[in-house]
Formats: sequence, C-alpha cells, structure tokens
Amino acid sequence: MMPVTRFHSYHGQNIRLFDDSLVAYRTNSFAHAVSFSEKPLKPGEIFLVEIEKNERGWSGHVRIGLTQHDPGTRFDLPQYALPDLSNMGKSWVFAVTKTHNSVYAEQDLDATLQGEDVPKCIVGNGEFIQTSRGTFKSSLLRPVRRSKPSVSDSELENEVPSSSIAEVTDNILPTDIGSRIGVVYVVRGEAAEMHFIINGEDQGPCAKGIPHQESPLWAVVDVYGTTKQVRIVQLYGVASLQNVCRDVILGHTKKDKLMYLPLPRKVKEFLRYDY
Repeated sequence: MMPVTRFHSYHGQNIRLFDDSLVAYRTNSFAHAVSFSEKPLKPGEIFLVEIEKNERGWSGHVRIGLTQHDPGTRFDLPQYALPDLSNMGKSWVFAVTKTHNSVYAEQDLDATLQGEDVPKCIVGNGEFIQTSRGTFKSSLLRPVRRSKPSVSDSELENEVPSSSIAEVTDNILPTDIGSRIGVVYVVRGEAAEMHFIINGEDQGPCAKGIPHQESPLWAVVDVYGTTKQVRIVQLYGVASLQNVCRDVILGHTKKDKLMYLPLPRKVKEFLRYDY
C-alpha cells in the first residue's frame, strides 16, 4: 500500500492540522494560512483537496499551486501565497475563482491563430486515470456535496467527528463546499507546466517553463478568504479490492491474452488500461 498523502507539519500560524494531517483548518483571520504537501510531487501526480468549510465575511478564495521552497527548511513564511510567496520566486500559485478558471479557451484560440497544436487535456475521458503514483477512478476528481461540514468551531476542541455522508454532484461552483481542486505538473521537453483540475475538469496549463529538474516541487495551498477548511482527497493511499484483484490477474496472465479472458468488456478495459 502506498503512503497516505498528508499536509506538511510546517505551515502558517493560523493553520491547524488534524485527522492525521489530512485536514487544514484556518483558526482565525484570513492570512497566515499557507500549507504544503508533506512530500514533493512526482511528475503527473495529482494533489487533490476538497473544500469542507467556508466562512462568510471575507473576499477571495483558496489559492493553490506549486513551490520549490522546501517546507522542511522552515523558511520564513509569508502571510499569503499570493502575491507574497509568488514574489519570492520559485513558486507558481493561482487563485481559484467562482468562474473563469479554465485557460483552454484562450489557448485554443491562440494556438489556432498561430498554427500550433491545441493544448492537450491531461485528464482524458476514460473511467480510470493513470499517473506516476498509481491509477484511480476519474470519479474521485468530481465534486461531492456533504450533508454537513466535517467539523464545527465548537467541535475543534473535542474529538474530530467522522466524515459525513456525501453524494457526487455536478451542480457546484469551484469555491463551494464539496468542490475538489487539484494541482499537477507534467513535463514538456526540458521544462514542466502546471495544470489545475477543478471538479474533474482539466483547466489547462496555467504556468509553463517550470524548471522541475532544478529542485523538487511541493504543492502549496493557501486556505484564504472564504475558504475555511480543506481536506486532502486520497487518490493513491488505499488499495481498492478491484486493484488488488487486477494485480493478481495480471500476475498470471500475459498482456496479449487479456482480451481472450471470459470477462465482461468493462472488466477487460480495466485490466488493460495501462497498456
């Protein structure tokens, strides 16, 4: 089983981590809430968070991106990821808004006018998504709407309650509770480009020319503005029964024989997805 994805223990002074460092909660104010992934990301690895709680009375929303500043060095943290951390260099951070997060439409037009290839969506349309850390169902990227926030202010001093019942929904804004926001970088030649994935949709390359070979890249999440609490969605940490069964079948069957197995078509497609 692969390691669980967590937040780093070094973070802004207004951030409190709980639930085994899977949840980042901003205790007060709207600043000093910068958080990082516990470990650097691999190329193609998706770091995904879900908004679990919002707070009225503030403007702006969660900021997310990548940084080459190692949180393990405990460098002086700025108040905000934008513009402060970005101005320090070696960081690529963008604000999530209610609308207009996608850069594909603009880039499609530019590419067409210049005779270049249209930027390629990295999520695809299949049932499964293969990345450098493993494969998971694409439905995990989609938004969920919970019956209640996972924790209230009064409960923070007590035991954290179990997760509430959730249902998948498409009728949700990027900044709503239940929205799922991911960041990933992919290598293009000698450099890398960063993509946002919001509620299952690739928003396109929002930063290019990232020198990924110079230093590792950590995910950075600023629990800013109306966004009060986020939780890391585990895409790789737990092996599902179907993946375990798949590994057993592949261990006893050659890949060119998979199509001849007496199994339903969808099962065969699942077995063959990385070939």
